[in-house]
Amino acid sequence: MKTTIKQLFILVIIALVTACSDDDKPIPDYTNAEALLEENGFQGSILIRKGNTDFLRKGFGMADAQENITNDPSLIYRIGSVTKTFTAMGLAALKRDGLIDSYDQTISDFDDEFPNGDKITLRHLLTHYSGIPDYTSAVEESSIFFTPNDIYDLLKESAETDGLLFEPGSQFAYSNSNYLILGLLIEALSDMSYHEYLQSKVFGPLDMENTGKGENEIEGENFAKGYLNGVEVAPYQMQIAYSAGDLISTIGDLEKWADAMMGDSFISAPEKAEIFAEPHSEDNFFTPGLGWYTIKVDGTLIYNHGGNIDGFTSIIALLPETNSMIIMLSNQDSWEPINEVLDALINNEF
Repeated sequence: MKTTIKQLFILVIIALVTACSDDDKPIPDYTNAEALLEENGFQGSILIRKGNTDFLRKGFGMADAQENITNDPSLIYRIGSVTKTFTAMGLAALKRDGLIDSYDQTISDFDDEFPNGDKITLRHLLTHYSGIPDYTSAVEESSIFFTPNDIYDLLKESAETDGLLFEPGSQFAYSNSNYLILGLLIEALSDMSYHEYLQSKVFGPLDMENTGKGENEIEGENFAKGYLNGVEVAPYQMQIAYSAGDLISTIGDLEKWADAMMGDSFISAPEKAEIFAEPHSEDNFFTPGLGWYTIKVDGTLIYNHGGNIDGFTSIIALLPETNSMIIMLSNQDSWEPINEVLDALINNEF
């Protein structure tokens, strides 16, 4: 999980806003999404679905250059911070099970030793309004092996010695620390591991057979290898990413996830109202919800989240008004092809 992970959603929003500003017009040389993906060197798999009809479901480029295996939507990819959409659902399940009373409970309700914990609510963590600094740079650059609990102890120490970045609730600052804390809370309250709880509450019920914890080293013909500048990435210590970004999945599984979140059987209307934030009154302003971001682009409502982890980049975007979706799983550590394709799709197809 690279240090740029904390900026991943901002990059996606910039792409969307740039694509749909008042002065922007559909790209004149746009022919179709498939041609654009090939021209821009997109490497990975994509699903573009309009309503219940596939507009495009296809893999591009190499999944394993050494073994000459091409990308395919059936392959498994690391999804980075798209993991956060599932962690937020884990909190919703805790609430459903009566293990938390409210998203407005404070950290102090669960750990009375966390500095300023009486000011930081679960909602602040879920929406990145906590003021807790991001841990990824310091941990990734260290040669020390860190577990999620080790990182939590470091966060407590930092909050004690250096304080918070700002008063909780006063401003937005994307921080993986928020979601690491939420994953540990899921374990503490459920008496299950984070991944076991998600399996019981989300992956199992939705028949998401290829979604779960990613391993440090990518092995097996069902997995896409990750690449940076054309070079296969080294093994990554996935316990660092944990509940902020350690999950793997497929296009098909994420389609089930998208359908569940847009449907009316997996989550209730009151739960949806809490998870998905109301859009800003004007277009092109994002609003953080619980694990998802809301934006209106040219009047179209979109819920979305992006992800980036060594060798992989991802995006899931739901268009609930038309039951449509865009899911891109790339085994290339680059936002540029994804941003350009999103620009073109929003301008020309939706």
